[in-house]
Amino acid sequence: MIKKIIGFNRGRVFIRPFYIVAAFFFFSIGDKCAASEEDMILIPAGPFKMGSSDKDIMWAARHFHSESLDWYRDETPLHEVTLPAFKIDKVPVTMRAFSKYQQATGKPPSREHDNALFNHPLQPVVSLPWKQARDYCHWAKKRLPTEAEWEKSARGTDGRYYPWGNEAEALNTNIRGKGDIYRYTNQGGTIPENMSPYGVMDLAGNVWEWTENWYQPHPGNHYENDLYGEQFKVIKGGSWNSNLDLARGSVRGKALPDQKKNYIGFRCVATN
Repeated sequence: MIKKIIGFNRGRVFIRPFYIVAAFFFFSIGDKCAASEEDMILIPAGPFKMGSSDKDIMWAARHFHSESLDWYRDETPLHEVTLPAFKIDKVPVTMRAFSKYQQATGKPPSREHDNALFNHPLQPVVSLPWKQARDYCHWAKKRLPTEAEWEKSARGTDGRYYPWGNEAEALNTNIRGKGDIYRYTNQGGTIPENMSPYGVMDLAGNVWEWTENWYQPHPGNHYENDLYGEQFKVIKGGSWNSNLDLARGSVRGKALPDQKKNYIGFRCVATN
């Protein structure tokens, strides 16, 4: 059975005093630093490169000292996908935006509603199952992105590994350890380097994001994987609790639809 190891070790490297002070600074300025939670970015119609080539997964395995290429096989092959134009939320859905949905619908709050580590109004809402994320998007007259829409938003049309390019720069995002100033999730848009070619923020690290799709093989993928089917939903982007390898735009995380994890959030899209 082939499994991609997502890694949920909660250990972090020691954070120096400077970074602690900086973290308080970022959390204290709130609205001034975070991107607007209501902004959407237009992704133009046209083709893009989705997935990974054999060369791409060899690079990842070598760079991140992975034990097996099997962890990467579900990303292959690199293939062209053409999409119509759509708009995508600039940042993941926030606690504040989700609270408006709660007040309007009477739905229960997220599991982290009273957890001070995750409940700043501009932090991503997390610990929601797939259906509740989808229901929020429908309430907002939007929908969850398909895996292809999410990946194009993150990678542009040139097949880059990360939103900012092909460089494995750990401090460009919020991942486990590596000296960034965030212990858990960050407020949307507070890391300017974590921007895609279209201007979409936080598509690498911070939180994994639900997509509409079941975990199925890419067209032309002939590797056996007994996890394919309609059991897991695809999640994208990596999180504060995973490494830089898993923040690559082609990575295909997976989660049971009813899972509630403090490293899974979401954003919505709308047809242009």
